[in-house]
Amino acid sequence: MAGAHELDKELTETDVGHKLVVPVRWLDEMPRFEGGCHEVQFGVLDDKGFHFQLCCSIRNGPYPKPVIQAKGWLRFVNYKGLKVGDNIIFCPQVDYFRETIFQVRAQRQNIYGHWVDI
Repeated sequence: MAGAHELDKELTETDVGHKLVVPVRWLDEMPRFEGGCHEVQFGVLDDKGFHFQLCCSIRNGPYPKPVIQAKGWLRFVNYKGLKVGDNIIFCPQVDYFRETIFQVRAQRQNIYGHWVDI
């Protein structure tokens, strides 16, 4: 996790129904893909302390197109009741005891247009 910056994204239909498609720039913050491997596992904690195991994978070739695979990601989506237009934020926060590298937050706009954690 070179720069340790927050990663955020407004969720699309693909994100809430299949897998989280992430920008290539997120790879700078993700764990390293080692030994020619095209996927890496990592843990996240939500605001209530629940742990989710996620898997980031990339394509082989010049355009990696990173995604967070469905298995752990959709567990989080369903747990939070996420919808298209909600926002997801990965905050770098290493916890060696729980083997996590991000705190993950989900937000939705309220009727006043303010983003609130859900």
